[in-house]
Amino acid sequence: GHTLGFAHCSSFQNRIHKFNSSFDVDPAMEPQFAASLRQTCPIHNKARNAGSIMDPTATVFDNMYYKHLVQGRGLFTSDQALLSNLESKNLVHKFAESQEAFEKAFVKSILKMGSLVGEGEVRLDCRVVR
Repeated sequence: GHTLGFAHCSSFQNRIHKFNSSFDVDPAMEPQFAASLRQTCPIHNKARNAGSIMDPTATVFDNMYYKHLVQGRGLFTSDQALLSNLESKNLVHKFAESQEAFEKAFVKSILKMGSLVGEGEVRLDCRVVR
């Protein structure tokens, strides 16, 4: 889902300001990308709609998200975590290298999700659980 869309600063602020006691910026983040995000999202950001597109082709369904993730240009902590596990890291690299592999895996996963039965919910705000 991160191949399309926009993220508000509050969704990734933890990676570009006061990351931990040793680093202000997440060291896994590509420095120029982090600097650009810090300009868009200063520590005391007052702009309500400030943020970043998920990848440079945010209106195109493609594998650019994975290409950028490999380059240290993922926005979220959860994105970066995909590279910390060998199995998911291999998938990230596979999808970064092959648009076709990404599309086939996406179709398979959407069909599987569509076949799930039971309670579920569609969230307009992913941070709020009903």
